[in-house]
Amino acid sequence: MSPIWEMRSAASSYMNDYYLSTVFQALDPQNNYLRVQENALTGTATTFDDASVANMILLVQVGENLLKKSVSEDNHEAYEVALKRFAKLLSDKKKLRANKASF
Repeated sequence: MSPIWEMRSAASSYMNDYYLSTVFQALDPQNNYLRVQENALTGTATTFDDASVANMILLVQVGENLLKKSVSEDNHEAYEVALKRFAKLLSDKKKLRANKASF
């Protein structure tokens, strides 16, 4: 990627994160918002159109490594734990809505 494209992409990502974090602050952000993002991608892992087997293997490794990292400097919970917690929260909310709809 060109440096200008990288800057534009990073700026957009940071602005989306800031905006969503701000919006969700009123809605208990610890339970309603989890951003999963790897900021240290390099090489072919950053290309949008490389679907080669080698790059898919690389992206799987990137994802597996990301699961072990902390969500943020403020939240030391590992992504793996946070994703499981968040998935359970969403599942519980869906079940609650389904139960309410059946009455």
